[in-house]
This record gives sequence, C-alpha cells and structure tokens, in this order.
Amino acid sequence: MKTKSNKDINRNMDFDLFDLHSSFCSIFASPIRLRILWMLDVGEKSVGEIAKKLDVSLPNVSQHLRLMRDLGAVRTKKAGRTVYYSNANPKFLSGSKLIQEGLMEELKKRGSFRTYETRDFK
Repeated sequence: MKTKSNKDINRNMDFDLFDLHSSFCSIFASPIRLRILWMLDVGEKSVGEIAKKLDVSLPNVSQHLRLMRDLGAVRTKKAGRTVYYSNANPKFLSGSKLIQEGLMEELKKRGSFRTYETRDFK
C-alpha cells in the first residue's frame, strides 16, 4: 500500500482551498450581493434595511444573504425577532475593491473609461 507524501497531501489541501475559493467567489457574480457586501462595510444591517436601501424585495435579499451566510461572507446576530447581518471579514470587501480598481485601470487603458453611476449604499 502506497502512503501519501507531504507533497500529495499539500496538493489535495490546495485543491480543496481552490474549490472553496471558487464557491466563495460566486458572491461576486451578483450585483446585489456585491452591493450588500459594500453596504455592510459601515456596520450591521437588517434584511429590511438592506431591501429598502437597494429597492429589492425582502425575499430576494433574504435569499442572497442566506447564500452569503452559507459561504461565510456574512455573520448574523439576532436581536429579538430581527436578524442583523455584518461582513465576516474585512478582507472579503478589500478583495472586491481590488477587483474594481483593476477593472477601472483596464477600462482607462482601453479608452473605454467613463464615469459609472454609483449609488451610496451606506
């Protein structure tokens, strides 16, 4: 019977981390989830607060938050009947900001840069 070397074990662990990373990045595949992530940068918010600020239905926001919670992007805190959400780790938002900075740099290089409409989500 062949035993696994440390190199084989590390390779398997790296693969598992890449799977997790890939799944986690599905958060960045939705503009609504990105907006939620950015909104929570300034502090915790309830589903109702998020839905109102984004002008999105409560069930839709709840569905997005459930995925974000399951992937570990947000934390929850219950106060009575209200659940508050907050970013689990500031590095997740930092990653999103880096991607946006890179996109803007590339758009400028291509001459495709224009001022994009942004909304204050805070």
